[in-house]
Order: sequence, then C-alpha cells, then structure tokens
Amino acid sequence: MTTSGVVEAAEPGARGAPAGPWWWERRRGMALDVALTVASVVECAAEGYAFAGEARIPVVLGVLLGVVAGSVLLVRRRWPIAVVLVAVAVSPAEMGLLLGLVGLYTLAASEVPRRITAVLAGMSMAGTLLVTFIQFQRDLGQQEEYVAPEWVVLLAPVLMSLGLTAPPVFLGLYVGARRRLVESLRERADGLERELSLLAERAEERAEWARDEERRRIAREMHDVVAHRVSLMVVHAAALQAVAVKDPERAVKNAGLVGDLGRQALTELREMLGVLRSGSAVKADAEPGAGAEPGAGP
Repeated sequence: MTTSGVVEAAEPGARGAPAGPWWWERRRGMALDVALTVASVVECAAEGYAFAGEARIPVVLGVLLGVVAGSVLLVRRRWPIAVVLVAVAVSPAEMGLLLGLVGLYTLAASEVPRRITAVLAGMSMAGTLLVTFIQFQRDLGQQEEYVAPEWVVLLAPVLMSLGLTAPPVFLGLYVGARRRLVESLRERADGLERELSLLAERAEERAEWARDEERRRIAREMHDVVAHRVSLMVVHAAALQAVAVKDPERAVKNAGLVGDLGRQALTELREMLGVLRSGSAVKADAEPGAGAEPGAGP
C-alpha cells in the first residue's frame, strides 16, 4: 500500500456517487480489493491447511475456515472494523497476516473514531504478541543445544508484534489525514471560487450602474443645452417676425441665426439620442436571446 491510497481508504460516497459497483468509488479500487482478497484467501487457506494438521481437525474444515476468513478482506472499505476483528479472531490459528495488515491500514485511514482504532490496534497487537511469544517458545524448545537469553525471549515477540501493527496503523493515519486535508482544501477552493464569482458579479453591476448614471447625467446636460437652443430659436423667430417689414437686412440676419441654432439643436439632439441608444444596446446585448428574431430557427 502506498500513499496514493487516498482513494482506497476513503469511505463510500465521500466524494459523490460511486463510479464503481456497490461501495467502490472506482473500478480500480474494486480491482485492487479483489486482488488483495484473492491473495488473502490463498494465504489463509494454506495456513488453515497447516492449522488443521496441528489441531487434528478435518483438513476441509481448516481450509474452509481460511477461505472464509480471507474473503472478509473484500468488504474492508465498507466494514473495516469487522475485518480487524476477524483478523484478531483467527490470529491464534496463525493465519491472516495480510488480512490483519490491510485491515489495520484501512481502519486507521477511515473515518472511524480514533479511540476505536486505538482499541482495535491494541487488540491486534496483543493477539500477535501472544501468538508470536508462544511460537517463539515452541521453536526454542525444539532446539535443545541453544538456550536463548531471557531478554531475547521477551523482546523478540514485542518487536515482531510492533513491526506487524505500528506501520500499517501509522501509514493509514497519514493517508487519512492527507485525504481529509485535500478535501478541506478542495472545499475551501470551491468556496473562494464562488465568493470571487459573486464579487465579480457585484463589480459588474456597480460598473453598469455607474455607466447608466453617467449616461443619464450627459443626457440631462444635453437636454438643457437643446432646450436653451430652442428657446433662442423662439426668441429670434419672434424678433424676425417683428423686424421683417421695417428692417429686411436684419430679418435676413435673424433668419440665418435661427437656422444655425436649429442645426446646432438637431446635432446636439442626435448626440443625446446616440448616448441613450448606446446604453439601451448594451443592456439588450446582455439579455439572453437578445437580437434573435421571433420564430427564428437555431
């Protein structure tokens, strides 16, 4: 097992709907579990065969016990506690080495409370220590020419049980913590992305509001200018009417002035309408479906 097992130790459904069958999130994880289960079944069956000879029970019963115990590894993601309990239960029969190692790793990497993990790891270590101590004593008893020091007899089983328990537990704790950190960072990144999106939308709304205000201000100013031009046209037209008979030259001059004022008023009116139309065009382009003719096909 490597640290890439972040997905392997994750609980079912931790990141959405499983892509694989049953409780597997990925088909690759299912293939890995099937391979581990096959290896565990073969190992436990072989150890069950040896156990049947030592316990003087039918070989079929010993092999069947090993097959059943080894196949429990298939549900390690769903029920990691059950896998560890089965490994502890069959440890007196000196079987289930792979079952215990993978079970402890999966248990430590899962969301099971740390107190339960510590208790089960302690049970597994105690069972391994007991079995190792008995086997060590038996092996030393068969070698009459060699007498091991007492501290070796006591220390060797402790070191072996620690070596079979601590590494998978610590590796599982590391992988579980790393997975939770990655999920936390992913959630935080998603939250920041949503917040930035909202800020961008608000900034766009404020910019649009500022543009509309500027257009309205320009339109008001140009409206005042046009109104002033039209007022001057009215005044000069009245003067033109008053002096048309008495002073023809002045009447012609006033007529030209009225024409100039009219042309200026028209020019400024066109500019004001252009400003207002540009704002309306921007809003129309921003609306979904704007510019599409009714009934037009895709």
